[in-house]
Amino acid sequence: MTAGQTATFAVVASGTAPLSYQWQKNGVSIAGATAASYTTPATTTSDSGSTFAVVVSNTVGTVTSSAATLTVNPAPVSPTITTQPGSQTVTAGQTATFTVVAAGTAPLSYQWRKNGVSIAGATAASYHHAGNYDFG
Repeated sequence: MTAGQTATFAVVASGTAPLSYQWQKNGVSIAGATAASYTTPATTTSDSGSTFAVVVSNTVGTVTSSAATLTVNPAPVSPTITTQPGSQTVTAGQTATFTVVAAGTAPLSYQWRKNGVSIAGATAASYHHAGNYDFG
C-alpha cells in the first residue's frame, strides 16, 4: 500500500460463541481493536514491515492467527527540476549539450522541446544538438 492510506485486516474464526478478538501489532495488543477486522490509522513508511495478528478467545480457549506483514511504499512525488538547463551559444556545426536534473518518484520521463514543440527522440536527461538553441 501507499503511505497515507489505511490497511484493513480481517479474520474468520469459528467456535462456540461468544468469540472475542484482540488485534496485535508486532506482538503488542492494540487498544480498542477488538472486532473481527481491524483498520489501521493512516500508514507511514515507518509502519512498513509491521506484523498484525489477532487472538481469538472464547470460554473454552484461545488461538492466535498467523501474522500478516504490512508493506508501505512511499507516496508518489511529483517531478521537480532541481537543476535547470542553461542557455548556450555555439558556432554553427558545434554541439551544444543541454542537461536537466529532476527529482520525483521514478520512473521519470523527459521530452525536450524547441520553441514549445517536442523534439522527436529527445527523451533523455541530456540533449545534444549542433547549432544555436535557446530553450528559455
